[in-house]
Amino acid sequence: MGNKRSIALMIALAMGSWLLSGELVPSTLTAAEAESNVAPESPPLVRGVESQAVERLDLLAVRGQTRANRVVQVKAEIAGKIEALPAVKGTRVNRGDLLCQIAVDTRQSELDESRAQLKSAQLEYDGVLDLKRRGLQSEINVAKAKANLESARARVKEGELALLKTGLRAPFAGVIESQPVEIGDYLSPGQVCVSLMEIDPMLVIGQVSEKNIGQVALGDEVQVRLITGDQFTGLISFISRVPDSATRTYPIEVTVNDAGDRMRAGMTADMKVPVGVDRAHLISPASLVLNDAGYIGVRVVDEKNIVRFLKVEVISEEADGVWIKGLPSSIRVITVGQEEVFDGQIVVMDLTPLAGLVRN
Repeated sequence: MGNKRSIALMIALAMGSWLLSGELVPSTLTAAEAESNVAPESPPLVRGVESQAVERLDLLAVRGQTRANRVVQVKAEIAGKIEALPAVKGTRVNRGDLLCQIAVDTRQSELDESRAQLKSAQLEYDGVLDLKRRGLQSEINVAKAKANLESARARVKEGELALLKTGLRAPFAGVIESQPVEIGDYLSPGQVCVSLMEIDPMLVIGQVSEKNIGQVALGDEVQVRLITGDQFTGLISFISRVPDSATRTYPIEVTVNDAGDRMRAGMTADMKVPVGVDRAHLISPASLVLNDAGYIGVRVVDEKNIVRFLKVEVISEEADGVWIKGLPSSIRVITVGQEEVFDGQIVVMDLTPLAGLVRN
């Protein structure tokens, strides 16, 4: 009876050992086989575009303000009472238009008298010359007659100018900005009749930093956009050689023709001032990323399909995208998936264009 139990126990132990060994071995083999059968991870797929750099004007954004090209106070040169004010404040006038009319008073009669004296002096001088030719007149008398004639001519000229100055006329086309006198007022020499402002052309005044002032040149074409949305093209007409003592920036003036009378003095304006030529790329703003150091740039794929981060400088924005510089002439920019990949990673790039992506 005891032998039977011993045999049964031995058989049970043997079967347990066999079962246990069978569990482990197949299990180990299956894991090794599974590990050997796993396929390597495929490179991620990104989308992108091929971009070619183009030559483009490097434009410096300058905030400015409009100003009249010139403002002149038209002043009286002679004294007298104002008889008429043909041009009133706020109206446009052309060059030569009458602005203020001063009373003529006795000036016309004085001019007529001077002209009569001139005629008499001319006759006297002609008579003296005739006598001199016949040897009946001395050189002294001829000289006196000549002096009288020139004096009469001067008085006539003076009278003509005095009569002419009774009418104050516009020295250029513009707008009457102010008119401090009224009809019946008495004007003294040097007193203001009107203040005349030229409105075409107009000036746009801005400040350029000392870093960029050497790249600005007279005659450069500048794009001007007013706060009203009106756009103009002007030429740089003045570049200061003395900086502003407070800001260390240099004033520039841009002359703008405004035949449509859309400008007013003192309006805020944005200027695009050319400061050189750059090779730049036009890309979608969505393609821009920040690296770990906080620099703005783009992720590109090189010829070995490796992702690279390239730092860029945004030079302007347009409706079609942003212009950036600091890149090679030809690049493949990642436009979809740039946030999911990292430098040095191998990727597969699909260059099939998607609707809405900027291409150039």
